[in-house]
Amino acid sequence: MFNLETKSLNIVVIMAHHDDHTYICTGSLAKWAAQGHKVYVISVTSSEVGTLRRDLTKEDVASVCEKELEEANKVLGVKETIFLRFPDGGFIDGAKLRETLIHYVRKLKADRILTLDPWQPYEIHPDHIVVGRMAAEAGAFAGFPLLHPEQLKEGVEPYVCSEVWFMGILGHAPNCYVDISLTFDIKVEHALIFESTLTLLAELFAPKIDPSNVSPKDLKKLTKYAKRLLNSMASTLGKKVDLEKAEAFFVQKTLPGHFDNFVQLMNEMLGNPPEKPKIC
Repeated sequence: MFNLETKSLNIVVIMAHHDDHTYICTGSLAKWAAQGHKVYVISVTSSEVGTLRRDLTKEDVASVCEKELEEANKVLGVKETIFLRFPDGGFIDGAKLRETLIHYVRKLKADRILTLDPWQPYEIHPDHIVVGRMAAEAGAFAGFPLLHPEQLKEGVEPYVCSEVWFMGILGHAPNCYVDISLTFDIKVEHALIFESTLTLLAELFAPKIDPSNVSPKDLKKLTKYAKRLLNSMASTLGKKVDLEKAEAFFVQKTLPGHFDNFVQLMNEMLGNPPEKPKIC
């Protein structure tokens, strides 16, 4: 059902912050890019409040985060990295964001959207919730020509996005697994470009390492820890479907203004077991 088609797809990742995709979908993105699909990454904010340091300005943090993401996405083979520069920290105007994302779904002719699951229980970050919700809505609504018709005068056309893939911590059991055995090392290389990754690894495994000033020796040590952590995640998911390493998603096909999930919801309401997950 969700297998890649032979034609080249336009795959668009829409996330709140520059590193939201680091642990959850980058093996898949590298795989799809290598298969010839066009992969775009949209960061809604520049993560400008995402630090506990008091010696930096928002502008300092945004500059570093944008450079990190651009460098890291080159490792994956991403065609274009786009920064919308909405305010970080819970101040995103949802209606304005949806309008902007509809524009990009149309402009990029997005066949597949990857985004955060806004229905995840106990999600506390408002940016994750609004971005996931508006990205999903943009995928379902971009095909309506009477919605934001002014965009059509700018050279874009209505476009029907086929599916939305929710990534990361999910509010529903995954129904789609991607084999990332061949792109796992790329995933590790990508993750190590982010200071947030180095900070997490130092906190978990090497508290004496300063993540903002990592020596070559320290980086070698953190790389070992990164492989251990990411392998644990990927192999645990892979075991669910007899794969060596995998990433997991909850995929919803789209209809105009809806998801194509009525049968699924009815079956779940009646207590019937869900479908067996697919290898995508």
